[in-house]
Amino acid sequence: MSARTPALIVIGLVSIHAVIGVLNLTPIMRRPWIPRLLDMDREATAVVWLSSATLLAIAALAFVAGWLSPTRSRTRRGWWLIGVWFVLLSLDETAGLHDLAGEITQTYFDQEWLTSGGWVIVVAPFAAIIAVWMLHWLGRQLGWRSAAGRMTLVAFALWFAVPVLEVLGSLWDWPRPIIVAEELAEGFGEALMTGAILSYLARIRTVTRTS
Repeated sequence: MSARTPALIVIGLVSIHAVIGVLNLTPIMRRPWIPRLLDMDREATAVVWLSSATLLAIAALAFVAGWLSPTRSRTRRGWWLIGVWFVLLSLDETAGLHDLAGEITQTYFDQEWLTSGGWVIVVAPFAAIIAVWMLHWLGRQLGWRSAAGRMTLVAFALWFAVPVLEVLGSLWDWPRPIIVAEELAEGFGEALMTGAILSYLARIRTVTRTS
């Protein structure tokens, strides 16, 4: 794998998400067939499948990183745990498990606004704990001063913005720019995380070859 490959993949994924985001803010979304493919506010679209596939790719890369890591069991277990987490995120992206959590929360508390934003109350604290652990662990493995570490930091900063945008959207009756911003934060974060692990894999492969 070329040293430029991670950067090219990040640029490609970011560009795709950016184009889709711009299209979602234009009148072209009023045409009958385009929303079925590119509407960021719908389920089972090409946007959802792109996100789900990227998350699954991150999981696969994490498993590969665990396989190629030194034989220390803790390092391998850490990568494999991260891989399992991103498999679950990929499943959630297609199955809408966080939305189901919102519906259950809305039913329990009998508050209408919780239908769309309730998952933040139920899922976000649990996800935040996992995210903090991953940040700490990845910082030790990647090094924050490396390209992989910096991409990881930006990716997590974008992901931490998602529940904030979700709450704002539910309070403001879901203006289109908020929807697009939320989806772009997810997509850009996925692109950067993909590049981060690819960059790490390229680095350890180079070390392996020269040692």
